[in-house]
Amino acid sequence: FLLLESPSRRRTRRGGGAPPPRALRRAAAMALLALCRERPALGRSARAQAAIGRGIALALPPNVSAPRLLRGLLSPDECAALLAAAVAHGEAHGWGSLHRKYPTVDLPVAKLRGGGAVVSALQERAFPAFGRFFGEAYGPADALVMRDCFVAKYEAGGQSGLAGHVDASLLSLVMTLSPPGEFEGGGTHFEHAGRTLSPPQGDAVLFLGKVFHEGRPITRGTRFVLVALVDKRGTVA
Repeated sequence: FLLLESPSRRRTRRGGGAPPPRALRRAAAMALLALCRERPALGRSARAQAAIGRGIALALPPNVSAPRLLRGLLSPDECAALLAAAVAHGEAHGWGSLHRKYPTVDLPVAKLRGGGAVVSALQERAFPAFGRFFGEAYGPADALVMRDCFVAKYEAGGQSGLAGHVDASLLSLVMTLSPPGEFEGGGTHFEHAGRTLSPPQGDAVLFLGKVFHEGRPITRGTRFVLVALVDKRGTVA
């Protein structure tokens, strides 16, 4: 656990120094994954889940663990319509949280006006990209199913980000809904890759759900994102 957590731990005066080499952390990841296969109870704690997420990111080949960008998933008009529907629904009924373990301020797309069309667009445009980006094990598109789809809201004066975690799904997608200039900061951070991705409106970040990631806090304004969690039929994430 300590080897896998080392990039996120602050250096101390007594035990300071550079993080352990990637090869050593990768060996720790392989050992932890093997232990969890033999002793499933070991992997049930929140700390273990985070360490497993970090471990998977290190153990997988870079072409599989690396996040990918999908340009133009939704048009500006489609984003504006979905965002308007979410804001209107939130003003009328309030925002909630679908997720207890890693709570966000969110609304299910299925409850929003035009939500069905949005889900259909994601299935048509994003599902084929998973197989192209990550390999045939993550396709074909007609074998993928939508586990969850929601609009999340981050506010500089409220919940501004989301701590590092892994998703319940096999595959994940985060798409920016907010137009340019509405917020500062934010983005999806991938510790193993040393990258924070915050694409413009309508563009999406696609990645494996079990890869450790974090929603970086915004510093100004309000950031809306569309999140889709995707599974494959007959597969346990």
